[in-house]
This record gives sequence, C-alpha cells and structure tokens, in this order.
Amino acid sequence: MHPELRRARSLYHEWRLLSQREMARLAPCAREVKELALDLRGRTDAGAAVDELALANDALDEMLRHSALRAA
Repeated sequence: MHPELRRARSLYHEWRLLSQREMARLAPCAREVKELALDLRGRTDAGAAVDELALANDALDEMLRHSALRAA
C-alpha cells in the first residue's frame, strides 16, 4: 500500500474520532481525502493521483491539528 494511502486512512480515522461539531466542520475535506484515496486505487496515472492525494492529506492534517489546538 502506498504511504499516502496509509496516511489518508490514518487521517480519516482521526477525523472520525472528533466531536460531531468538528466532524461536520471538517467533513468536506475528509470526504475529499477518502474519495481521492479510493480513486488512486484505480488510476493508471498514479503519479498525478498521489500528488493530488498528498495535497488533500496535507490540508486535512493541518485542519486536524488546528482543531486539536482549539480543543486544548
């Protein structure tokens, strides 16, 4: 499994552990990560798909860290 796919799974799991309010706020980004990860599995041009997933992973990771800081 590609490292970005593992990262996407981990971030999506982390998102699911948030409060309902935070989950709703971050839902569009989490859905994008999930969809891009699923798309990557069927793409022949994996390089572009991995790059797109990496950008989405970075965005969700940043949002999750910001959410954790707000909760602290």
